[in-house]
Parts: sequence; structure tokens; C-alpha cells
Amino acid sequence: MRSLAFMFKKISKFFLDLFFPKKCLGCGKSGAYICQPCLEKIEIAKDNRCPICGKISPNSAICHKCQEKYFLNRLIWAVPYSNSLIKNLIKVFKYHYIKELAGPLSKLLIKSLETFNFELPALPVRPEGGPAGRLTFSFTVIPIPLHKQRLRFRGFNQAELLAKEVAEHFSIPLETNVLERTRAVLAQAKIKNHKDRKENIKNIFKINSEFIKKCVKEGKNLLKNKIIILVDDVATTNATLSEAAKVLKEAGAKEVWGLVVAKG
Repeated sequence: MRSLAFMFKKISKFFLDLFFPKKCLGCGKSGAYICQPCLEKIEIAKDNRCPICGKISPNSAICHKCQEKYFLNRLIWAVPYSNSLIKNLIKVFKYHYIKELAGPLSKLLIKSLETFNFELPALPVRPEGGPAGRLTFSFTVIPIPLHKQRLRFRGFNQAELLAKEVAEHFSIPLETNVLERTRAVLAQAKIKNHKDRKENIKNIFKINSEFIKKCVKEGKNLLKNKIIILVDDVATTNATLSEAAKVLKEAGAKEVWGLVVAKG
């Protein structure tokens, strides 16, 4: 079985190299889909405004009014989706199945967090009236999951690959088995209407039964008082992130931060 899997990978790589040669999508130089000089030229966004309504709000915090409609506390994004290079990189990553792009794209996520001077995982967030100097909340990185059918077709979850790189860089625990999709739906990118997008992913997430068993086994709610860094590749209407954040907060998470490569 292993030899067959290895042979299949070799054949897949042959056809990929044949029909989609490895050239930088920025400058055309051979050897990588994004060369280091082109990657370094990508400017990381720093906008001290609410990502939803545009009002002044420090460090990508979603303002209180917008939090009445969305369940995210922050939405941190690296680059506008209008950037043609970023758009092409994400397209190749997801739809041409180029897993190696997880590395350079995750570097943009890491830079975006560092741009806001977040000292992860030691951000001193305390409850009101909590003891001074005591770190009460801790961070966990969770990727937006794919439905099992799409995961089998694509072979990997792009959000999970990005989340692994971020978690490793900041030494934050990674949980890939917390959320699961309840059903397969039409891809959000194929739906243009904002209202239809929200309806498309309504009640699409739930807490994975295996994670619930893990909590029972350890005798505690492993999401309680956690600040979740919820990772995906793109946010346009923010509907997917918000729906996932709702489920995580209902399960006990203190805050949920969206972290995406590009914002539309």
C-alpha cells in the first residue's frame, strides 16, 4: 500500500510539474511559486479600524456594536484580497493543490500578528477584578475545518496547514479536532449575495464528538477561558468565521480572533 501511495505521489508530481511548472507568480523566476524577494515585497496591512464597519478600533478589534451581529472579537488579516499576487497564490494553494505554499502564506499571518505587537502566548488578559499579574486566559489555535467530502477530494485542509505553522512559530497549542462541519454546502466563493452566504453556512459547525470525549476524559472543559485564534485563508463577508466563533463561544471560549491571509 505504501509503495502504491508513493507511486501515486510521484505520478501526481510529474503531471503537476508538466502542466503547472514551478515559477514565481510574482516575477516569473523558476524554482518556487513565490520567491523570497517577491514575498518580502508584500506589505502587511495595519489598519486600526473595526474590520466590519471601519470605525476607529485598535489592533483589529471588532467594535462592540458589530459584535452584536458577529461573534468575533478581532479579525486580523495580512493583505487585501484585491492584491492580485495574493489572490493568485491562494487560488494556486487551494485549487491547484500546492501544499508548499502553506509556508510562505503562513509567514504573512505571522507577520500580521507581529505587526500588532501581540506577545503570544503571554498576552496578559485578565477577568475584571482578577489578581494582578496572573495570566488567566491562554491561547489555542484552531483551523476552520473542511467537510469530509471536500477534504478527501482536495487531500488537505489549507486552513489547517496555515494554523500549524502559526501555532509552531508562537509555541501555542494547536487543536485540529474541535470543530467539524455538519454538512457539505456550496463553496462560499461561488455565492455573491451576502445574505445567501450567511444562510449557506448557518448552523454548519458543531463541536466534534471526539473532542467532547476528550474533555470528559480529562474532567474539564478544554475551551473554557481560552482565547481562540481561528485560522482561515480568506475572509470576505466574515460569515464563516462568525458562525464558527458562535459555536466556540457557546462551548466556553472567552474570545475568538479570526486570522486570515487576505480580507476581501
